[in-house]
Amino acid sequence: MRLLLEMLAGAAILTEYYPLALAVILTPIVVALLAHLIARTPKIGNDLAKALCILTSYSTLLMLLRLTQIVVESGPIANSFPITSLPFGDLALTIYIDELALIPTIFFALFASAAITYSVKYLSPENKYRPVPNTFNRGFSLMLLFLGSLIGCCFSGNMIFFLVFWEITSICSFLLVGFWHDDPKCVAAAFKTFIMLHIGTFGLLIGSILTYLAVGTWEIHAWSHGLYNHPIMPLVILLFFIGLLPKAVQFPLHTWLPDATVTATPITVYVHAGFLLGLYAFPRFFGQIFAPSIRSAEILPPALSLIFGNLSIWSFIISFTGALTSILAPFFGLLENESKRVVAYCHVSALGSTVMTLGFTTSLGFAAGLLGMVYHVLFIALIFLALGGVIFQVGKTSMDFMGGLGNYMPITATIGTIGALSMAGFPFLGYFTALWLGAHAALELNALIFIALLFLSSILKTAAILRMISTVFFGKAMEYKRKVTEPPALMLFPMLLLLACLFVFGAFPQLLLNSLIIPAINRLQLSFKLTSIVGDIATGSGLWNPFLGTLIFLSYLGLVIIAIYIAFRRRAIYAERVYIKREETFKPFICGEDIDLLDGLRARHFYNILNRTLAIDSICHIFNIDRFYYALAKKFFNFCRGLLRLDIQQKYFPAVLSFTLGALFMIILAVLAG
Repeated sequence: MRLLLEMLAGAAILTEYYPLALAVILTPIVVALLAHLIARTPKIGNDLAKALCILTSYSTLLMLLRLTQIVVESGPIANSFPITSLPFGDLALTIYIDELALIPTIFFALFASAAITYSVKYLSPENKYRPVPNTFNRGFSLMLLFLGSLIGCCFSGNMIFFLVFWEITSICSFLLVGFWHDDPKCVAAAFKTFIMLHIGTFGLLIGSILTYLAVGTWEIHAWSHGLYNHPIMPLVILLFFIGLLPKAVQFPLHTWLPDATVTATPITVYVHAGFLLGLYAFPRFFGQIFAPSIRSAEILPPALSLIFGNLSIWSFIISFTGALTSILAPFFGLLENESKRVVAYCHVSALGSTVMTLGFTTSLGFAAGLLGMVYHVLFIALIFLALGGVIFQVGKTSMDFMGGLGNYMPITATIGTIGALSMAGFPFLGYFTALWLGAHAALELNALIFIALLFLSSILKTAAILRMISTVFFGKAMEYKRKVTEPPALMLFPMLLLLACLFVFGAFPQLLLNSLIIPAINRLQLSFKLTSIVGDIATGSGLWNPFLGTLIFLSYLGLVIIAIYIAFRRRAIYAERVYIKREETFKPFICGEDIDLLDGLRARHFYNILNRTLAIDSICHIFNIDRFYYALAKKFFNFCRGLLRLDIQQKYFPAVLSFTLGALFMIILAVLAG
C-alpha cells in the first residue's frame, strides 16, 4: 500500500493529515443525519438545527482552506485505511488530496455556505412565491449531505468509494430537485434528473468493473500503469465519457438541468454548483488516469485536421461534444420566458465551453477549463441568487410578470447585472481570462474552428442572459400588488460574499493560477507553456495583464456610457424611421420584454435577425433531444403495460416466456462482459 501511495503522489506523501481529510468528508454528512434529531428539541430546536447547518458549512470551508495551505506548502495528502477483503477486490478507504481535488471542493463548501445561509430567509413564510413554514426542513440537511458526498468523490483514491459517493450525489440531486414534492412539475423534473444521472452512473460502473477485471485493483491511480495499450482501453474510455456526460451537463444528457430549476432557488444554485464534480472528473480521468492512452490515440485524418486541428480522436470527441453543447443551449435560452430556465441554458452553454477546452488535454486547455469553471460557477450563482431575491419579493418566476425591478431593488439588480457582464466576458470580471486562455489553447493545436465556436457561444449566451437581465431589472415597470423592496440581509450577504470573490479572482486570476491550477497541471506531468506572475499571464503566443486590462476597459466603458447617454437623448429623432409590420411575427421572442421595443431602433437589428435570419425556433425544434426521450419513454411505457396485461388476463405462458427470455438476455450480456 505504501508503494502505491508513493506512486500516487510522485513526491513526498503527507499521511499525518489523514484525520483532517476524513473530518472534512464526514462532518457535513454526520451533521446532516443528526440535524433532524436536534430540530426536535422543544422551542429552540428549529433555529438550533439551522444554525448548526450554517456553522458546519463554514467550518468545512475553513478546514478545506487549511488543507489547501498544507498541500500548497508541502505537497499532496495521501493515505489508505484497509477495511475488508471482498470477492471482487480489497476495499480500502484511500484518500488522495492534491491541488486538482481542492479546486472544486473549496467552491463546493463556499456555495453550500452561501446556499444554506440564503435558505434561512428564502425557505420561510416571508417568501411571496411559495411560503414555507418557519421550521427546519430537509433542504438544509440534504445540502450538507450533498456537500459531504461531493468532497468524498473528489478525495477518494479508491473507485468503490468514488462510486458510492457518486451515487449519494445523484440521490441528493434527485431529492433536492423534488423539494416541492407536492408539485407535479417538480416531481417530474426530479425523476428526469434521477434517470439521466443514472444513465451516466451505469456507464461509469460498467467502465470501472471492466477496468478492475483488466488491472486487478480498485485503486484509481494504479490504473494508468495497467491499462496502457490494453485492448479494452477504448471501451473503458467511451464508458467513462458517457458516465461523465450527465454531471458535466453535456449534450445529449443535459436537459435535466433546465428542468431542475423548478425547485427552490438556493437549492437550484447548489445543484448547479454540483456540476463541478463532473468537470473535475475530466482532467482526473482523461488528463491523468487514462492520459497515456488518450495522448497516444491516432490523430484526426488530414482532411479533418485542417478544420479541427491536431487533436487525437478522443480529444476531438470530447471537445466537439462540448462545442456542440455550448452552441445549442443558448438558442433555447433565447426562446424561454421562465427566468431561471434562461440562466440554466446559459449555464449549460458555459459548461460546454469548459468541456471543449478540457477536451484539448493540453496544459493550456486544462488551465482554461479549470479557471473557466471557477468563474462561471461564480457568475451563475450571482445571477440565480439575484433572481431568487426577485422571486422572493414578486412571487413570480416568469419574465412576463417582471420588469423595472431595478428601481425597487438596486442592489440586487447591480449584483445580477455584474454576474451577466462576467458571463459576457468583461475583462475585470475574470471570465475573459478563461476565454483568452481557451483561444490560445485552440491556437496551439491549430484548431481555429474551436476559437470561432468559443466566441460564437459567448455571443449567444450573452444575448440570452442580457435579454433576461434587461427585462427583469430595466424593462417596462409592472404594477405589483405588493410592495417590492430589497431581499432580507441574510439573502444579500451570500450574494455580496460571492461578488467579492468574483471581483478578487477576476482582477487577480494569478491567485488561482499560481496556488492551485498551475501546480495541478504540473502534477498531470504536462509540459507547461504558461507563466503567471504578479502582472502578466503569458502563453507561447501572447501576453495578458488582467489588472491593466481592467483599468483600460473601465476607462473605455466610461466613454461608451457617455456615448449611449448622448444617443438616447437623440433617440426620438430617429424613432419614426423604424417600421414593424406585425407584432405576431415576433411572438416567440416577446418573453417578458417591453412590447414597445418592437417600435424602437433595436427591433430591426435583434428580432428580425432572430426570426427571419437565424430561425431560432426551427433550430430548437430540430435539436430538442427531449422529443426523442419522450417518444422512447412512451414506447417503454406501452411495452410495460402490454406485459402487465398478460398477468391481468391470466396469460401465464406468454408471461413466463417473456420473463425467461429477458433473464437469458441478461445472462448473455453478463457473459459477454466478462
